[in-house]
Amino acid sequence: MKTFALLTLLLIMSGSAVGQTLTDNLTGYVGMDVLLSINCSNDPKELVWQKGDRVVNVHPQDKSIIDDSYVDRTQLFINKENRNCSLLLRNISATDAGLYTCHALVRVDNDVWSSKSKEVNLTVSEMENDPEKHTEDYSVTAVSVSVPILLVMLILAVSLLLTLLMKRHHRRNTDIDSPAEKPMLQHV
Repeated sequence: MKTFALLTLLLIMSGSAVGQTLTDNLTGYVGMDVLLSINCSNDPKELVWQKGDRVVNVHPQDKSIIDDSYVDRTQLFINKENRNCSLLLRNISATDAGLYTCHALVRVDNDVWSSKSKEVNLTVSEMENDPEKHTEDYSVTAVSVSVPILLVMLILAVSLLLTLLMKRHHRRNTDIDSPAEKPMLQHV
């Protein structure tokens, strides 16, 4: 009996016991969408995302148990090949901040099921409202892109102008040289 208790304790300490819970931290911004990303080990038979005791989304889909504040604002991404059980939360607000838990019921063997939980702690922040900073960033970017383009255009224009002037000069020289090719003494 002591051996069984010791093995159970070792499994729990190693993080491979049934009922394992993992926590991630994530920051989102008011009005934006945020992806609460988790991996699941197998294709889950049932999947429930919760915030406290409120159901945020569930697989298989049953809108009747989803909390009203999350209806039509969430989307599950379940992909067994990529082991993805992520939740997209749209148009977040400050009230969406908190601890979200994903409970997945997965088949381990024919009649053996495992429950795994993963927690995501969502922090919601306001967007930065400093218009001068954003304007400065955009103007620096515009200048850093515009200057090289203008330099290339200037070099091309000067090259074209020099080419035209050289051709014009060459034509004038050939026009002046043409009479010189004729003999100078015609009246002898």
